Amino acid sequence: MIVKIEKLVYGGKGIGKLDGRVCFVPFVLPDEEVEVEIKKEKKSFIECEPLSIVEKSPFRTDPPCRYFRYCGGCDYQHITYEKQVEIKAEILLETLNRIGRLNIDRIDKIYPSKKPFNYRNRTQLKIRGEKIGFYMRESRQIINIDSCLLLKEDINGMISGVREILKFLIFQPEQVHIYSSSDGEALVKFVYQKRVRRFPLGLKHLRSFLSEKLKGAGIYHRKDDLLKRDVLLGESYIYEEYGGIKFRVSMDSFFQVNVYQVENLLDAVLQNIGDHEKAVDLFCGVGTLTLPSARYIKEIYGIESNPYAVNDANHNRKLNRIKNAKFFRMDANRSGGFIAELKPDLVIIDPPRTGVSDDLVRTFLDTDSIKRIIYVSCNPSTLARDLGYLKERYSVEKVYMIDMFPQTYHIESVVVLQKMK
Repeated sequence: MIVKIEKLVYGGKGIGKLDGRVCFVPFVLPDEEVEVEIKKEKKSFIECEPLSIVEKSPFRTDPPCRYFRYCGGCDYQHITYEKQVEIKAEILLETLNRIGRLNIDRIDKIYPSKKPFNYRNRTQLKIRGEKIGFYMRESRQIINIDSCLLLKEDINGMISGVREILKFLIFQPEQVHIYSSSDGEALVKFVYQKRVRRFPLGLKHLRSFLSEKLKGAGIYHRKDDLLKRDVLLGESYIYEEYGGIKFRVSMDSFFQVNVYQVENLLDAVLQNIGDHEKAVDLFCGVGTLTLPSARYIKEIYGIESNPYAVNDANHNRKLNRIKNAKFFRMDANRSGGFIAELKPDLVIIDPPRTGVSDDLVRTFLDTDSIKRIIYVSCNPSTLARDLGYLKERYSVEKVYMIDMFPQTYHIESVVVLQKMK
């Protein structure tokens, strides 16, 4: 069976038509003709696997990773990087217009990644028996790896050390998390299913296996889908510096994963702050956007539910001697009352992939003081949904795309909304 691929869609797959039904095919490019086999059939669509490429796109390239197509991490290694960025921009515009029922005709600026490989500063290695790696594509089985082309080189160098460490452990962790800062300082987490009271290796031993720049290690167990720390060896944090601001980032906080795109994200946000006096930054984390923005606005308030991130944000505020920023621990999706009382004229928001709550959307619509919203998104589908509601009182002024996740279908964007008069 031969399918002509029309386009790629969010999620990484191409679509074509087979027997009058939509057909989804991974690892293809627009305008390619592909021989496929059917994997799943539904009433309205078919899921297929490619067997061979009958007519190749000129933008097809040889994937450099031997795990590609088996590992679930990458979707686009078969596409030249320039074409990846172009495809993502098309998907972003199409998704915003289709789901949000908008009429956006361009992206104002696209920021490609300076490095399309070796950009990730953190990873979560899955452990099962002698296998160390990631989940296989559309599976919970683990593919055993020696390295990952998306990870920073120093993290790749630690994977063999993790294998050696496991030989000394009576009880095997289910995951090992590694985070490495821009200058190579590292944190590691060993995650168990049950509580661990002792760990047989000290920080000195872990450094000998992993890195002399290892600052700390945490021993965790899972409880109700949350991680609880039982043992801490060394420090619980490392430092990053961007936009002239130094950030402490704890092992239980979050920082952007692509170290080469943080400056571009800041550029897209900061150039649109404009002439505003009071701002609120929702889902602010350690203050990644809050603190650089504080230099351009009279007062700014960061809202974050993660207590470790709030502690880091307050530490970072003091460390950088920023007096016009304050941080509060609360669920940003339930902060409508706080926002209504605060009466900001600018809102910066960087929600998780699920987007913002209905209550928060209603707050944005009902709060007359808000003149501009800068919406940072890692999911164009939920972004489009939220913009579809907000267009009742806001117009889309600018759209930016930051390729935070090369080789994958994930899309980071910044949309600037202006209150309509």
